[in-house]
Amino acid sequence: MDPLITDHHLDVDALGVTVRIDVEALAPDDRTVLREIWSDARSTGAPTAPVERVTPQLTEPPDLAFADLSTRVTLAALAARRGALWMVHAGAIADRDGRVVLFAGPSGMGKTTLMTRLARTYSYVTDESVGIAPDLSVLPYRKPLSIITPRGLTKTQRSPTSLGLGRLPFHPLRLHAVVVLDRRHDAHPGIEILDDAEALSALAPQSSYLAEIPHPLTTVRAHLAAVGGAMRMSYRDGAEVENLVHDLFAPRPPRPAPTRGAGVTNLPAAPAATDVYTRTSVIDAVELDDGRMLILRTGDNESTLYVLDGIGPALWRAAENADLETLTEVARRSHADAAVADARAAVSIAIEQMRLAGLVTGPTISLDG
Repeated sequence: MDPLITDHHLDVDALGVTVRIDVEALAPDDRTVLREIWSDARSTGAPTAPVERVTPQLTEPPDLAFADLSTRVTLAALAARRGALWMVHAGAIADRDGRVVLFAGPSGMGKTTLMTRLARTYSYVTDESVGIAPDLSVLPYRKPLSIITPRGLTKTQRSPTSLGLGRLPFHPLRLHAVVVLDRRHDAHPGIEILDDAEALSALAPQSSYLAEIPHPLTTVRAHLAAVGGAMRMSYRDGAEVENLVHDLFAPRPPRPAPTRGAGVTNLPAAPAATDVYTRTSVIDAVELDDGRMLILRTGDNESTLYVLDGIGPALWRAAENADLETLTEVARRSHADAAVADARAAVSIAIEQMRLAGLVTGPTISLDG
């Protein structure tokens, strides 16, 4: 008997780690179903120690129990690879040369349906989470797919092979393109290149444990630059994507590697004086070529990406035990427009917005009137 499939457990590969599924308490027929639906993710290499052991919820109907199990396997893999990979809530396909196109988007964008359609021509990499290593290699996660039953009342778990989806190519997988899905009933089908602020604003919420990657914004920007930048694909249904997907595999020249940073210094959360402003500790901050600044901050157990423009970047950099008069002078020196307009009012609005967002600490400014 395969040592990775026993009467007691089933070992599966998820993002390059082994997760052990405990099958001992399942009925024989349910064990058979479970092994079949996870057959494409079965660990086939040298046995490795499982990062976690998960057990199906026997109180649920089989379809619900297997769907819940898939979620818990995913969460175990994401937790195990935190900090080591850029992990995106996305579907992905690959061509015969191992070039991977990643399709990112929130739930409801039709990723599973899209992967089911596209992977009949290309290789199925995942419909759930894409793991990207620092060298742009991609870790597959060939989990079961949740497919709506013919009556449309429930979903059932199906293996990629049973759905006729493509096997992995012989070549190593490598990131080739990053696509942000924009599915709308009134969309005009097409592809457009995103700038870094648009791309990171769309991708950050879909990235698991983003704040735990070393220099996360800088790292993701470098990955995007290496594949020519992220793209937005607007579409209404999968047939339109089939007509566009060939273009996604076309060669695209890389962008110059980003070099500009913000020189972040983590400062004390609370300044000694009560009438000054001090920026709070952040995970990463980068300055774009157009002068905007991206800031990644963690609070309440989640990460949030902020985009500062106008006088915002200059004010944030200067907020080191600086009072409102000092910040107003900074705004006047850094922006010609601020010298013409009411600089103090503009600074008051900007710094209060930063305070409310948790980017700086300092006294409240009343903006009434």
